[in-house]
Amino acid sequence: MNREGFTLIEVIMSVIIVSIVVMGAMQLQEQNSDMATYLLKRGNSELDNSIFLTDKVERYSKDKKNAYDMLVDEFSIKDFDSRDMLKKIEKNINTTEPQAIPVGESDDNPALFVFYSSEILLNGNYPARYYRFK
Repeated sequence: MNREGFTLIEVIMSVIIVSIVVMGAMQLQEQNSDMATYLLKRGNSELDNSIFLTDKVERYSKDKKNAYDMLVDEFSIKDFDSRDMLKKIEKNINTTEPQAIPVGESDDNPALFVFYSSEILLNGNYPARYYRFK
């Protein structure tokens, strides 16, 4: 007997294999979409954080501040929509006291110079840690 077509089992197996491959590709696409969304939100959060990194950030340790409060002394913000948008961006600010870090110090020689480092923690949807050196 001469066969010229596929059997029903061969067709069903090929459909199952194709559906498994398609489901895997769809899962990868969903993971990529979730990662892209996370990266977009994290990037926007980093832009928001930069608003809080002014010279006066150390004054507000252990306070919750909004972006408008941080910028009101720096800029004249007359647009009410911009004010409202900045007021919605809030962060809890924690800073450490500046710590002395001597450079070039040894048993025989005093430090060549000393710089100070303080840590700035901004807690919001995406917490971030920054260091300030003086």
